[in-house]
Amino acid sequence: MNTPNFSEKFSCPEFLAMERTIIDDFVDCTRECCAEVEVCVKALNNQGGSEYIHRMFRSMHSLKGNCQMVGLGPLNALLHRIEEVFSKVRSHPEQYLPELGEFLLLATDEIELLLSELISHGEADETKRKRLSDVCDALHKNTLQGLSPQVLNIAIENLGGRVFDKAPVTKGIKIELAVPEDMAFMRGMAAHLDKLSIFRKNRSEQTLELVTALNEALGRPADPKQLEAASWMHDVGMCLMPQSIYNKESALSREEQKILQEHVQFGSQILMRFGGWDDAARMVLDHHEFFDGSGYPNGTAGTNIHPGARMLSIVDTFSSITTERSDRGYKKSLMQAVSEINANIHVQFDPDMVTTFNDVVRSLMMKQ
Repeated sequence: MNTPNFSEKFSCPEFLAMERTIIDDFVDCTRECCAEVEVCVKALNNQGGSEYIHRMFRSMHSLKGNCQMVGLGPLNALLHRIEEVFSKVRSHPEQYLPELGEFLLLATDEIELLLSELISHGEADETKRKRLSDVCDALHKNTLQGLSPQVLNIAIENLGGRVFDKAPVTKGIKIELAVPEDMAFMRGMAAHLDKLSIFRKNRSEQTLELVTALNEALGRPADPKQLEAASWMHDVGMCLMPQSIYNKESALSREEQKILQEHVQFGSQILMRFGGWDDAARMVLDHHEFFDGSGYPNGTAGTNIHPGARMLSIVDTFSSITTERSDRGYKKSLMQAVSEINANIHVQFDPDMVTTFNDVVRSLMMKQ
């Protein structure tokens, strides 16, 4: 007599056989995509615009493509079904329902749990995977004529979630009118910017860590507190850019480039308004100037560029290269980033600072 199999499991040998660094990178990308889905759902539930529909679709499509790339067939099939359900509002963003957002959050949570279980134990619960698959199949079938709150609530219940309640929630905590300390406010603004895109996760913290280490290695050519303020604020002007430009995946037109370049003025002017941060404001204004004078906004060259801005320019470029982007879809390695920076000395970067930056990155790699 065969022993009944009370707990069916599935595995993905191709995925589990990959190098641990690749698996870790994949997990990081998965978490970023799921976090972006949550950001978009919250925005859409608060009457966010159609750009959040497109951002969510890109995140889910990226997650599905990443699963396919690393051989996660069972999860890739699930994500394809989830994407099919969500695609019903892609062409008609005005038909978005909060119940759809609730379902998507539950579904992506299930995906993350299955992935965690697979990595930890080499196999994951097939019953849970099949339940999610069946729910998605039924939802797809029952929404051929369009989404409805009733059908979505059934799917939510079947995934163990609470039926979406449209009744307003009474908040017990009130937001007090208060002026925070300058640096805390700057740090908060940088954190807000990093939440606007999955491709900026922890970007501000990484920038501060690297530029601080570079400043110390160079003998503090910039005042540490002013440099910290500039580090938090150098890209905050991006928050004031049109979303259509900030999140554009294709090349920007000349006019769009001019608009995007205004972020250095916005950031520096905010610092000037604070008072006492003139040095930091100059760093922010100069951090896209090139060593040969071909940068913006003023075409400043060489040592006329504030030393803090010259350091920020190197670190900002390094962070950009080593971060996954919507138009690239993958991260470049530290060595690739260092190579690109070294290839642009005298043109974009101060050659003496780049030499020291190489030592800083090498030191950080050895610590890790």
